[in-house]
Formats: sequence, C-alpha cells, structure tokens
Amino acid sequence: MNTKLHINQIDNYKKNFGISFRSSTIFYFKKSKTFNTIVNFMDYWKIKKSINVMIIASLRDLQGKLIFRERVSFDKGPVINYTPKIEEDSFEGSLEMEAIANDDLGIPYAAMLVLYEVGKSITMVHGYTRTYSPHEIEEKKVIEFGEEAGLVCRDTDDVRSFIIGHNGISIKEEQLAKLWVSNIKGETIEKEIKIKQLNPFETFKIYPRDHIDNLIKFLDGKDGNVAISYKLSGGFTRTVVGNETLDGTEFQVYHSNFNYGKHDPGYMDKKEIGYYSFPFSSQHEKQTTHVDSFCAEGKYEIYSNENVIKFSSGFRKNIPMEGEVLSVKRIDGDFPKRLNIVLSAFLKGSKCKLPMESARGFYHSERPPKYRMWMSAGLGKKYRSKLIIHALTDLYGPVGDSILTLKLYRDTTFEVVEKKISSKELKKYEDGIYVDEIFPDQANKFENEICQIWGESSTYGGLQAYTTIENIYGSASIEHNY
Repeated sequence: MNTKLHINQIDNYKKNFGISFRSSTIFYFKKSKTFNTIVNFMDYWKIKKSINVMIIASLRDLQGKLIFRERVSFDKGPVINYTPKIEEDSFEGSLEMEAIANDDLGIPYAAMLVLYEVGKSITMVHGYTRTYSPHEIEEKKVIEFGEEAGLVCRDTDDVRSFIIGHNGISIKEEQLAKLWVSNIKGETIEKEIKIKQLNPFETFKIYPRDHIDNLIKFLDGKDGNVAISYKLSGGFTRTVVGNETLDGTEFQVYHSNFNYGKHDPGYMDKKEIGYYSFPFSSQHEKQTTHVDSFCAEGKYEIYSNENVIKFSSGFRKNIPMEGEVLSVKRIDGDFPKRLNIVLSAFLKGSKCKLPMESARGFYHSERPPKYRMWMSAGLGKKYRSKLIIHALTDLYGPVGDSILTLKLYRDTTFEVVEKKISSKELKKYEDGIYVDEIFPDQANKFENEICQIWGESSTYGGLQAYTTIENIYGSASIEHNY
C-alpha cells in the first residue's frame, strides 16, 4: 500500500520527537458483567523531569463519539488506577488518556498500562497507540501507513485471534486493506479486506478467521502469524492484538509491531550480533520465543545455548527456551536494526488455554545505556506479581559493584518505600521474586492494589526488567519495564 518507510531507531533512542507538550495513549475499553478495564500509571513526569501535568481522560464509544471527558488527579498518591464510572452495564469503545504540560515532555507517548479482567483471566499491555497533535501532522512527524505484524494467532474451534485499532483525529475514507496469515509450514495466505470509512477516534476490530477461509485447517493446530497493511488519519498505526476463548473465560493481549518486511528497519554491519533476554523462570513452563515470519528479508542464525536455529524471512519459528539469552546474526547481508519476536509462557501447572505473551525485539550495540526503569505490579490480595530482572551482559559487560534502588509508589499514599539491591543479590531476581516478598510490610493491605516500581541503577545501564500479574485461576500476563 505504500513505499518502504524508514523507521529510524536513532531518533527513538535520542527522543527526537519534536516539541511534546502533550503525551497520550488510547486503549480499547470494555465494561460488562465479566469484563473490566483498569488504566494504571504513575506521575513519572514529575519524578524524571520535575514537570507537573494535567491528566485528561476521554471515553468514546466504538464509533468514536465522545461519551464524557474528565480530569484525573494525583490527589491521593503518585499512582493512579483509573476506571471511568459509567451507568451502563455494558459498554465498548476506547479510552484516551492525555498528559498536558506547559513544558516539553520529551516523549509524546504516555507510559501507561491497561489491565483487562476478563472471566477467569487477567492480562495487561502498555500503551500501544495514540492520536497525533495538529503540529505533528503539520511537521509530518507521523506514521499513518500501517504495516503491522506480530500477532501470534492461535485459532481453533475454541479460540479466535483479533486485531483492535483506533483511528486518529480526522475521517479516514473507506479503504481496501491487506491481511496476511502464515503457518508453521511457511505457507502464507494474502487476502484483501474492506475497512469502511472510519470516523475520528473510531475503534475497529478485525478477526482474521472472518476473512481467511478455513483458517483453523490452515493452521492445523499450530500457531500462525498475522500481518496487516492499512491506513489511518491522524493516528499512529500500532494496534492491540491477542487471542480469546469463545466462551469468554480467557482474553490475552499484547501490541503489534512494525512489519519490517514492508518498512525499512535500517541496517548495521553484517558482523553485528543481536541479543534478546527472555524472562526465563523455573516457575513457568512452555516458555517459547515466536520469531515472526513477517520481518526484514534475509537468512539468519539464532543461537540458544549450544543450539543453532536456522531462520529465514517468510518462515515463522517457535523456539522452546532453555535459558535466558538468544543471540542472532544475519548470514546473507547487513544486519537489520529491528527484528521482532513475541514471548509466551504459562505459570507452572496452569490449566489455561492461553499463555501470557509480550511483544519484544533483539538489542544491538547502538542501544544506549538505560539507568532508570519503572513497571506495574500487583501488591494487593487479588493479584500477585513477580519481578524479573536481567543484566544484558553480552552488550554492557558485567554489573560490577552497581547498586539498584527499587522504589515503591502507590495510589493511597505519597510515602515512598526503598530497597537497595547489590549486584550479588541481583542474581536472585533472574528467576523472579514476588513483589509481596520484596515489600512484605506494604503488601496485601487492599483487595486489589496495582502499584508502580521505580528502579534506578547507580552505574550500570544494561538492566532489563519484567513483571507478571497472576490470579488464582492460573492466568497470568507479563510486560517489560518502561
């Protein structure tokens, strides 16, 4: 649908987004007897940049019509867990969250996370898309041509996959989009689908099985991958994707990623090696890395412990994980700066049909050190969360004598609780430690408390963290740090 667009990762690393007085995100929102939506975030703008922001929440229906708008304040603590109060017993649409400041926020993407409580399952994903500000559109700092991939479709008689997107601030005329599905055999089906005219802020849902004939037979009981090519008007093209059981008891989400078979990822020297840190835990099972068939063209070798896995664009791979680290190199040309994967796992002994999943990618030598990170976690009685921390030693070397300070932020108090972790203690976090064991005096005070954990490393810039959220039914979700 469009010529290849170069996605400049250096601009992302350098935060070259122009003037950002507004930081925002849009989430899919649903309310019913068995479906609840919670947005969780902290006042990181004040912590990082000493900037006060005004938070505005705008609830819209599926057609994009504004239902109400209200201000949300950090009046009880530096963390907010927000669910709009509406009279309707059943509602579906979108929830836009905006942070407005009188100074440059640096990044126009709001670091917020949404949790969906659905039936017997729990799932979460960080902010995946946003509407553009008029000055961004005028300066052409936008991506409105959607070339998105990353959905691991698990369609069976009991499960269906989905894509959910949101239009931007202006009308998008009716269009013909393209949908691709690949299976484990390396076969790909391409289908042209019609997307009706989209109103400003309209939410649309696409179920691949509605457009791909005999999708279940095509997948043959194995996972597949889905990509989509489409356009928006005044909005970023990232979508929320996932799978759900048809009986409504399970629902799992994560976000899509750019299809670098269509977009240009930029390239590095052919000798470059990429690294990926999987949240491998003895408390999880069926731990898998899904390498997307829709990626930059090339032939690759992926290394897992002593195993060498051959991978080529157009052919998806499921890699059973035996440890934390995967490395990758391209064997027929320059190395792409972006190579995306999805990770999945189950809690040990879980009877769930759907795994926890998260969209990730490989790191390389151009990634700058990162000394601060923060993440969501369950601290109440309803959910438990593991904190998993890895040191990316392949890129950044040993941790040395660096100290990691963890700070606990909550929505009921401005008190900040700190815990310092030495490099020796950090090893214990590789397998995951429950947050209620890290902060036992603050845990289990409320039925459902979602907190934020801020991590700051004294000298080491190569830490990567994940948190899970887990319920009593064996359902879990996992997300990486900001």
